[in-house]
Amino acid sequence: MPQRLEPRSARPVQSEMNVSIDSPSPNDDLVTPFRVEGTDVRGQLVRLGPAIDTALSQHNYPHEVSTLLGEALLLAVLTGSSLKFDGRIVLQTSSDGPVSMLIAEYTTEGSVRGYAKIDHDRLASLFGDERPASNSQFSLSEILGHGHLAISIDQGPDTELYQGLVALSQESLVQAALTYFAQSEQVLTSIRLSVGRHIDSDGRETWRAGGIMAQFLPPKDAGRKTTDRSLDDWERADILLASTEDHELIDPTLSSDRLLYRLYHEDGVRTFERKPVRFGCSCSEDRLRGLLSGLAASDLSELEEDGVIKAKCEFCSREYQFDPAEIRKD
Repeated sequence: MPQRLEPRSARPVQSEMNVSIDSPSPNDDLVTPFRVEGTDVRGQLVRLGPAIDTALSQHNYPHEVSTLLGEALLLAVLTGSSLKFDGRIVLQTSSDGPVSMLIAEYTTEGSVRGYAKIDHDRLASLFGDERPASNSQFSLSEILGHGHLAISIDQGPDTELYQGLVALSQESLVQAALTYFAQSEQVLTSIRLSVGRHIDSDGRETWRAGGIMAQFLPPKDAGRKTTDRSLDDWERADILLASTEDHELIDPTLSSDRLLYRLYHEDGVRTFERKPVRFGCSCSEDRLRGLLSGLAASDLSELEEDGVIKAKCEFCSREYQFDPAEIRKD
């Protein structure tokens, strides 16, 4: 059921980047759809805890790369969670920089996964040895280089794959995504993302992420024209969303409802049924065996090492081993 957020008498939460918390937040790994009351502004608020920590901790990426991949995963969830059909959405960069590829995948069942393809020598040359790992000082163009961002929507077998392309000439992945919405979807869109490390009371560090996306979506079948007032509503909602601070988006003690109320209490804001998010990988031994069985004998021989064929999933880092003789029988 939709829920209208009402004023609370409790004192507003004071957010801190390194708050102490020892158990998963009830706000974690959820997408909260919302609508600003009396306007044509709709959106999604995503808060990720264990899901993003699992997705990023599978890899030993430098902090900057993990942060970029986290942002790509947030964008995939924000974009994919509004789809009205079963399928998946994939964000993929292709470029000539030290990180030549980022892939972030979200299925409408709520699973996320992702990985980055890195030239470690070029990345080490860019970063150097003296800079602290958590100090992000490099631009998107330095890490990714020149290329494009592809956003692909897959509705499953017997359907046509939809794909939109935008250049990676902007300052951030958010700017590239906004260009996609403006050009491909022709929808006024505003996005804020935050990805960071959280330290609990035992000193354990985990990844957290949060994102909010608002869009101007007037009804298409109501025969109603867009008015100056409705555009004013959008402009106000856009300004308020831009005021969201990084720590608010990843603070485990700040509920999604409270954050939305902070932003849009003057107009009122209504939330809808929340959608869970989890880390999930679709790799399997049977799937990899099927792929290997389709290779020529000469290709299998090149993959063989010490009498076995080894394969590793780039998304979840799970390793598989196969007997070449058994593969050839297949």
